[in-house]
Amino acid sequence: MRNFLVTLILLVLIILFVSLQSLWGGLVYFALSFLIVLCIYWIVIFILQYINDYYKSFDEDFKFYCIDLINSTNMTTSEVNENIEELKKDYKKSLIRDKIIDIAKILVAVSVIAACIAGMIAL
Repeated sequence: MRNFLVTLILLVLIILFVSLQSLWGGLVYFALSFLIVLCIYWIVIFILQYINDYYKSFDEDFKFYCIDLINSTNMTTSEVNENIEELKKDYKKSLIRDKIIDIAKILVAVSVIAACIAGMIAL
């Protein structure tokens, strides 16, 4: 809910300053500044989610992966315990796609910041 409210407030400010640019052209700088703040906010949120998903909750998620593996295949608990290192490698490989998507979100936000800064310099 907090993310929604922060995003909504910043978007309203961005739209307000862009719509008022006909009064004074300098308000575009305020709109771009708020867009940069919005992107920085989401970069921080994405980085914190990335750290939480792939480092802090890895063991718990791996347990659920093993439980799902036991339930969906003919593997027993003892077989899973014997091959735990190999299963961890397989689980890490399955997370690569999700990691790439999360890193891409961060890179998009960084590129929007770079475009805003370039736009501010060009104006």
